Amino acid sequence: MGATPAFASIGEAMEAARAALGYLATADATALAAETQAECLQGLERAEAVLTAARASVLSAFTAGKGYSADADYSATAWLMHKTGITRGAAASHTAWGKRFGTHPKVVAALAARGRRPGGWGWRICRRCSPSCTSGPGPSCPMRTRTGPSPTGGCGWRRRSRARAL
Repeated sequence: MGATPAFASIGEAMEAARAALGYLATADATALAAETQAECLQGLERAEAVLTAARASVLSAFTAGKGYSADADYSATAWLMHKTGITRGAAASHTAWGKRFGTHPKVVAALAARGRRPGGWGWRICRRCSPSCTSGPGPSCPMRTRTGPSPTGGCGWRRRSRARAL
C-alpha cells in the first residue's frame, strides 16, 4: 500500500476516508471485471480491519476519559447507540474492540498495520490467553463472553468460526 498519508487534521482524514468509500459506493461494479471486483472486496476487508483498529484506539480513549458522560450517557455503548444510531449489538462489538485495545494493543496495532480482518485474529488472541481454547478461556481472554465460557467448553471462537465457514 505505501506510506500513511499526512493530514492536517482528524477532520481532513475522516473526509478523505468518506470520499474514498463514497467513490467505491457509487462506482458501477457491474462494469468491472471479476478480478477488479475481487481486488475491491479484498481491499474493503483490509480497510475494515484498519477501521476497527482506529475505532478501538479512539473508543478506548473516549471510554477512559468518560467522554460519553458529557452527553448524559452512562456508558460508551449507550453513547454509541444514541449519538451514532447504531444497534446495541454493533455498539457492544465496537466497545469490546475498545477494551481489547487496552489489553492487547499489539493485536490492534497488527490490525492497523497488516489490514487483516478482526475475526481472523480472535483465535490467536484466545490461544495466548489460554493454553487450550477448548479447555476454557483465561480470565483476561477478550473473546470470553460476559456469561463466561460456553457450555461445551472454551470461549466458542473456533466453533463459531467453523460454523461461518460451512
